[in-house]
Amino acid sequence: ESFGAADIMVNNAGGVMFMKPPEKLKPEEWDATIALNLSSVFFCSQAVSRGMIEKKGGKIVNISSVAGIRMSPAFIQSGAAKAGVINLTKSLASCWGPYNINVNCIAPGLTATEGVTHWLPRKTDEDGNAVPSLQLPPEPEHVARLAIFRASEASSNISGELFPIRSLTEPA
Repeated sequence: ESFGAADIMVNNAGGVMFMKPPEKLKPEEWDATIALNLSSVFFCSQAVSRGMIEKKGGKIVNISSVAGIRMSPAFIQSGAAKAGVINLTKSLASCWGPYNINVNCIAPGLTATEGVTHWLPRKTDEDGNAVPSLQLPPEPEHVARLAIFRASEASSNISGELFPIRSLTEPA
């Protein structure tokens, strides 16, 4: 209320909740994963769109995952939800384009977040000191920089697009 309608929305919720074979996945586990990774993106976008439609402009940046592009046998429900975010992005961009609302999607691969770095192998020298490695995944700042660009005026003519970010360890 203090600031009026939002100009920018970054949908960055998500996570892998249940890593198990598809035949062992329970309906409530499927539903919880879809709610966190896909439904939240839709409902947050829907809520912010009302003000953006009224003022005829805005930027929505959805964070998906390369799991939505490639197969994800270890967590099919997350991959399916992230694929849904990619399709939702393209559909919302088409629906809201006439209102000058840009909707785009970033699909990072493995990213060196706090939840990931604790199980990544670290290289050390003879004295046990950590050694920087080009094999480590990108830092969260790499994703943030692309989101900032997508939300800026410099990208006003781009909507409905997918921007994958792969780590140096992933195949091209």
